[in-house]
Amino acid sequence: MLQVPSEDLPAVPSLIDRSCETLKIMHRWGYSPTVDALAKSLLGGGVPVDDLVRALESQSQFQVRDGFVSLRGYEQLLQRSSERVGSHRVLNGDAWSVAAMFAADLASLCPFVNCVAACGSLAAGGYAKTDDLDFDLFVQSGTKYLTYLLATLIGLRYSWRYGKHRLSRMHEIWGLPKLICINVVWPTSEVQPFRRRDADVAFELLRCEPIFGATYFDQICRANKWLASYFPQLNTTHRPDTVRPSRSLTSSALQRLARHPLMLGMIEAFSNGVVWSLYHFVQWTRRHDLKSVQRMEFLRKVKWPYEILQD
Repeated sequence: MLQVPSEDLPAVPSLIDRSCETLKIMHRWGYSPTVDALAKSLLGGGVPVDDLVRALESQSQFQVRDGFVSLRGYEQLLQRSSERVGSHRVLNGDAWSVAAMFAADLASLCPFVNCVAACGSLAAGGYAKTDDLDFDLFVQSGTKYLTYLLATLIGLRYSWRYGKHRLSRMHEIWGLPKLICINVVWPTSEVQPFRRRDADVAFELLRCEPIFGATYFDQICRANKWLASYFPQLNTTHRPDTVRPSRSLTSSALQRLARHPLMLGMIEAFSNGVVWSLYHFVQWTRRHDLKSVQRMEFLRKVKWPYEILQD
């Protein structure tokens, strides 16, 4: 069983140990990085690629092939990761365009969104044509489910628009591609500070690429000083906004609604019920798909307590 790391893990100061621990996290997510990507994403901070290569070559627990690296016992991930990086080079331009359009649509309709960040395979550099587009959202407190519901409705529009786009079975609903996937919705109250303070949460943030609200994302990283003990890269990377959406009539109406906390609370409670129903219905439709069930169990564990409806 996958164990979620605790926040009191012992320090891993050596380059070999840092490489091992970083690869363990990446392998849990099902991929092996390039040597260059590992050098940039190491626990404890990035290092020059040449230094990492020398360290990897000195130890038998690492397997390096065609520029990719894994721990021994995970060699099967090397070929798969190589194929995904190859497909990413071809497909990521179009995928990022769609991601930017979604972020702009959501931010223009929902005034409660502080940040829309791409994550998953697109942000990690391993996007394949059968993948969906994953996002983490940062929102104002008390608007988690309303924002999630709006994001889901916008996502349905993209499912119709790209109805001929074939995804893997776990990313389809009623024969349509579930192109947009919201992984986590973080209200302000849950990120100042984060309830969990461990390497997996820090790695989730490291893999985020803010499209809207980059300044807010940077502020959250700086406010959670514990993140620097895992990935100091989070505080040294410059992240410009990709989109600057204009506010819509819907956004203006929701802003006026927010002036009445009781009414906003009622709509948030209603949205919670709708989200609960949709969420469990989708899981019910996938109950016979073993890969989907296993993937969902994995996500519930690594994202606990932030996975939707775990609060």
